[in-house]
Amino acid sequence: MATVIAETTRGGITESIHHGIVAVSDAHGEIVARAGDVDHVIFYRSSAKPFQAIPVIESGAADRFGFTDRELALCCASHSGQPHHQEEVRGMLAKIGLTPDALQCGAIVPYNDDEGARVQAGLHDKSPLMCDCSGKHSGMLAVCVQEGWPIETYLDLNHPLQQRILGVMSEVIRVPVDEIVLGTDGCSLPTFGASVASFARSWAALAAPDDVDAGAGREHAEALRRLRTAMVNAPENVAGDGEFVTDLMQVTGPRLYAKSGAEGLICFALPEQQLGVAIRVMDGSYRMHPVVVASVLRQLGALDEETIVAIEARSPSRLLNHNKRHVGDLRATVQLEGPAVA
Repeated sequence: MATVIAETTRGGITESIHHGIVAVSDAHGEIVARAGDVDHVIFYRSSAKPFQAIPVIESGAADRFGFTDRELALCCASHSGQPHHQEEVRGMLAKIGLTPDALQCGAIVPYNDDEGARVQAGLHDKSPLMCDCSGKHSGMLAVCVQEGWPIETYLDLNHPLQQRILGVMSEVIRVPVDEIVLGTDGCSLPTFGASVASFARSWAALAAPDDVDAGAGREHAEALRRLRTAMVNAPENVAGDGEFVTDLMQVTGPRLYAKSGAEGLICFALPEQQLGVAIRVMDGSYRMHPVVVASVLRQLGALDEETIVAIEARSPSRLLNHNKRHVGDLRATVQLEGPAVA
């Protein structure tokens, strides 16, 4: 099923190993590089958010309510709950005439260390604005207001918005609606189960929206171009300060668009190569993302070495102990196979 894609070392030996799957798709849906069983079914989780945000553009809601690139990036985000994230989501809701009470994403302790510590210390109450998915939910509420659909039931799979999103997802992952495995995400919205290869295909649509096949995302090219531009113009709103996805897009600019998902998933689009990549770490962890992504980029010849080194510098692979001594390393072992391997 999966293959060893990374390991941690200590004292010169391998201390832990991480199994995973990597799929790389071109714009026509061909898997041109792989590691592990790319047909293994997983849930898309938050890596689906740029595609769930397509109706925000296509319904006319983004233009009607004057959403900025920063706000559109939040529609695609798993933000860390920093104060500016919360205020910007509050501003989105104000634009559509709603308050945070309309959000049904749940209230969590923010992922951001500083803001999370304030909540834990009792300095702030938990709020749905702090939820990493609050921007996505605000975008969905905007579509409901634009279309005159009920906002109280927007979470339900049978709601017209969720049915529209399900149809979009079927197109971009190239899987019939009745073959998509449906589950419930952490924020209570539907999430979509399909193969790792299917998710790589959808990110190829984000990479090359004008060149992807008809019926596989080309019809959404304008929305995809606008959303990916928003993501790269405001990467700090797609994740947060110090988060790998933010760092990755800050270093690469419009050469790469990325979004992580729960349980160790990360997907990214490479527009110059017209490739979409999906990487799933099977133990659900994220700490290996930086070294595995760097290795995959090298093997694909997708970015120059200087840029890849800059990516690695944002997320050092050296393991330091409490006294800041170098005691081990994170190391990618992934070996891609396929015609796209440089």
